[in-house]
Amino acid sequence: MAPNGLQNRTRQDKLAGIKIYLPPSVSDAGNRSIERHLPRYLENEFPSSTENATVYPIPCQFLKEGERQGCLAEKIVFERLESLKLLTLPGLWVTFFHNASYAGNSTRNDRLGRLMVREHDFVAFVRYQKKFSVILIEVKSTSDGTTVGYDLEKNCDAKILKNNKRSAQHQLRDHLEVLQNSFDGDIVKQIQCYIIWPFLGEYTKDPRQQRIRRWADEPDLHVFENCILNQDNFNCWFLEKVLCGKSCEEGIFLALLNRYIILSCGVFMDELDANMLALLTRQQLKLLNSDICKRGGVLVVHGLAGTGKTLLILKKLQLLHETGQLNDENRALYICYWPGIRCEVMVKLKALGIDKYVDTARIFVTSEEFLKGNSKKYKHVFMDESEAICLAFSADIVHTTLSRIYSCYHAANCKDTRCPYGTLEKNYHINDLVNNHREVESWGELWFLVDTNQAMMFLPKYSPEILKTPHIVLNKIMRSTEQIARLVRLVSPGPHLTETLGFSRIVDKEPPVYWVDRKGRICETVSDVIIDLFATKGVKPQDLCVIPFLQNDLLSRKAINDELTHKFVEKSFKPEATSDVEQFLLTGKPNEFLIAWALRVKGLEFKVVIMAIDEDQYDKTDPEDRRKVYIIASRSTCMLIVISDKETRGDICLESASETYPFNLVL
Repeated sequence: MAPNGLQNRTRQDKLAGIKIYLPPSVSDAGNRSIERHLPRYLENEFPSSTENATVYPIPCQFLKEGERQGCLAEKIVFERLESLKLLTLPGLWVTFFHNASYAGNSTRNDRLGRLMVREHDFVAFVRYQKKFSVILIEVKSTSDGTTVGYDLEKNCDAKILKNNKRSAQHQLRDHLEVLQNSFDGDIVKQIQCYIIWPFLGEYTKDPRQQRIRRWADEPDLHVFENCILNQDNFNCWFLEKVLCGKSCEEGIFLALLNRYIILSCGVFMDELDANMLALLTRQQLKLLNSDICKRGGVLVVHGLAGTGKTLLILKKLQLLHETGQLNDENRALYICYWPGIRCEVMVKLKALGIDKYVDTARIFVTSEEFLKGNSKKYKHVFMDESEAICLAFSADIVHTTLSRIYSCYHAANCKDTRCPYGTLEKNYHINDLVNNHREVESWGELWFLVDTNQAMMFLPKYSPEILKTPHIVLNKIMRSTEQIARLVRLVSPGPHLTETLGFSRIVDKEPPVYWVDRKGRICETVSDVIIDLFATKGVKPQDLCVIPFLQNDLLSRKAINDELTHKFVEKSFKPEATSDVEQFLLTGKPNEFLIAWALRVKGLEFKVVIMAIDEDQYDKTDPEDRRKVYIIASRSTCMLIVISDKETRGDICLESASETYPFNLVL
């Protein structure tokens, strides 16, 4: 999932092996090669303005942690670059990346062939009047004590200044070396490099105390206080030096831009394909970089199934770890309701190497046992599937659950053991309690994520008010492509879905939806499809999940296994159904496939899903039934197979959204 996984694979000759998974509103297919579809992603997520300058910072907000004066210097540069959008220059397009880290091969003799991990202060891409520019910027916080308006440490003796200058030059040299080794062709001469000194004056004194220009032999390399602390001066410098400076070939410009888009906006989707890369939307990037919690408050996120809510929690945990905010002293708690999601998150946390810093827990809707006896403190808390708390039949259960979440979060963020705001009273809102802590400078993350589709159907009287007002609504589906999207639109024609989902409108029908006639006994038909998938389609058992529309003895694990046993040689290797979601995810056998109720696999994905609808189970007038079709259909990433009678096929609008399943094996 980490961009680091791609760091040693960004050479152009290797990009062809990586497929890209774009937001469906961007893509004209579910997944395609990087070369074809990155331009489409850029056009959609970072469009140009026709009336004014366009500027996109990534991340969209300045959130750097570390030494105060260094952060302040970089923040000033961030603000100056972002404010270029006020320039009345139609067609000017600027996208800049802040603190993008990566690795690349070195060719120097003392470290030949070894990887270097580098972090840019800023990398800016500028497009204007058919001219392309790539800018590398290193920022130094050295102060000569003359800067007004900031409480700065004077650290400008000759030795410090010399070391800082040399350090910045070495950093720029290393960046250029890594970039040069990542692409064919000479790109070093096409890149502009600058060292920005926000708190250092342009002039100094020579040994005779004469006022002279600092580093006059490098007039274009250094940008001093007089240019950076005033936006108008910075604009003049940008127009004179950057726009009139050396340009870059369009091909190199796009290749470098693609590199930083991948590093900063990409996550690996191993559950789909080892070489699959998902590019985040600006909406998702906004969520990752939200500073609501930093300022003190809860971040409430609504999103439909497939908008990547759980994925973004994992990405946020990874970023917290990379920035030193998730460790032994600053732990995190992940909470969900369904055991399958908890199990899968545990597997992914381990794969990311951060499982030892993150505890997982399940909420309960029938008892007050949640976190009972747990005295741990958590700097960060993420509650996935928060809408599940609405299933509780008692207001006391809801209150106890939220109280324990707040208590463990408060204990790690407020150091006052006698704090009067350490518990969640019934009349308090969590945000009110957080805002009363004026002495706490920076709070950890506290996220509540709600499945919008679930919340739309019912809001019981015990539903917490905090869940009803989202800060962000995710509405771009990450995983469902055209056929599934079309099915959902047909099944759920209400405006709440068609207007907010942002489904794809693509030509390629991926994943395909197939229909199979239920015939006499649905259990026998399900087993026939399973055997055909394994025997003639090459589908592996572990890639399959059978989801009965309603649970009954005709579609139980035992019933399906009995049918399969009748069709195979005794004691031979054969597919076998299991209904234990956790066991299947953690230690599933090669011949096992999963059969589970829809809500048991909520949040999980499978390459092939069989939706089995028996006689008279689906009511097209019932919104709960339409919601269940949506939940089951959206579990599929490669193929959805619907088994039903012809009448139900018509009721869920499958005639125009599916094909008849092509059996190859005659049983």
